[in-house]
Amino acid sequence: MTSSETSNEFSEFTAEPPRRSRGFVLGLSTALVALGAVGVGSVVSYSRTLPSTDSIAPGVRIGNADVSGLSREVAQEKARGWAKEHLAKAVVLTAPKSEKKWAITLGELGGRFDLEPAVNAAWQLGKEDNFFERLYHGKRERNVTLNPEFKLDPAKLDTYLGRVAKAVRKPAQNARAKMESGGGLSLAKKEEKGIELDVEATKAALLNGGMGSLIGGKTVTISVKEELPKVTAEDLGKMGTLLGSYTTDYGGSPRARKTNVGLATSKINGTLLAPGEVFSYNDIVGPRESEFGWKMAHQYQDGLVVDGYGGGVCQTSTTLYNAAIRADLKIVKRSNHSMPVRYVSVGCDAAVAYGAVDFKFQNSTDGPIFIGGKANGDSLTYRIYGTKPSERKVLSFYAGSRRYNSSGGSSVTSYRRVQLPDGKVKVEVIDYSSYRAPRAAPSSR
Repeated sequence: MTSSETSNEFSEFTAEPPRRSRGFVLGLSTALVALGAVGVGSVVSYSRTLPSTDSIAPGVRIGNADVSGLSREVAQEKARGWAKEHLAKAVVLTAPKSEKKWAITLGELGGRFDLEPAVNAAWQLGKEDNFFERLYHGKRERNVTLNPEFKLDPAKLDTYLGRVAKAVRKPAQNARAKMESGGGLSLAKKEEKGIELDVEATKAALLNGGMGSLIGGKTVTISVKEELPKVTAEDLGKMGTLLGSYTTDYGGSPRARKTNVGLATSKINGTLLAPGEVFSYNDIVGPRESEFGWKMAHQYQDGLVVDGYGGGVCQTSTTLYNAAIRADLKIVKRSNHSMPVRYVSVGCDAAVAYGAVDFKFQNSTDGPIFIGGKANGDSLTYRIYGTKPSERKVLSFYAGSRRYNSSGGSSVTSYRRVQLPDGKVKVEVIDYSSYRAPRAAPSSR
């Protein structure tokens, strides 16, 4: 190796290492800046996924209405639409045998949803998260369903059940008897059981599971119960005792008045009263109007004789009143006429006027009683039958001395004379009657 060669080799190993070029440094700086830019972009990207403060979080429902991303106002409107749809759902009641149905919407039952608390709760979801929780969760589905409280109007529910009860009810039919010409009784028709709605049991079935169970509509089979007749054929078989009777004459009455007496008697004849039951003349006979067959005839009104439909029916109430007194029954309501009538003694009459004046008495015996009436065009008779004689015996029914006043009117007290079980006789005050002075010639009523 020559010296010159040796020198060249040495110079190569001792020379300064080569410097990095400027272009390399600039490239690295650009890369770092770019990397930083990527990091900032990522933060910006995540910040854009945060739940909005002016809308409802994702995955939130009110009922089955999706309110995700909606403003409070729009969410409330959507919830109202959901509620309206469900309030149109029907509650259906079905009869067990006939399968007859009664339907009514939840809205008609006064149903309502308490929407405001549900909308407020939906709005608050996610609003209280801090920045990092919101950054982390982003658009996470919350899968929250808020069910508004549902309520019914109890009064409307009861009214609805009342209408159904009226439609379902089949009244029990009492056995009926008829009065034979000889005065005895015979069976005319056997009794029939009735049915009625068991309101409480039906309501319990309807609300089983709470009011919320009605939201989607509901079908329920109604509950019914039997209604037993108050008087059976067996009871009628025991009513062979005549408790009291009375007869008045109306043979001289005009034809129209006779028609009215006969019509009223036909409605009363065959009436059965259970123990404790009250007889109401106006309820049994009904309104006196031409459409029901009543004729115009004389009647009393405020001390005057006037014509009116049903004139003459007061003779039927008076005759029945006298029979009830002699049957020792409790008189509940009785009024005298404005003027004395000709067919009974003063103080022994009983006036009636539909809608104003009624005659009522109660079956105060231990068993059922039967009321038989017969009007043959000349005489009117009412008989009251029971299961056994009263322990007291009515000896007579009469009025005391008539007392007159300065205006020409009069008053009188009526009495009942009875024999007690121990044989003693007792006089009882029955009623007090006050009559006006007649302003026209008295006429049969």
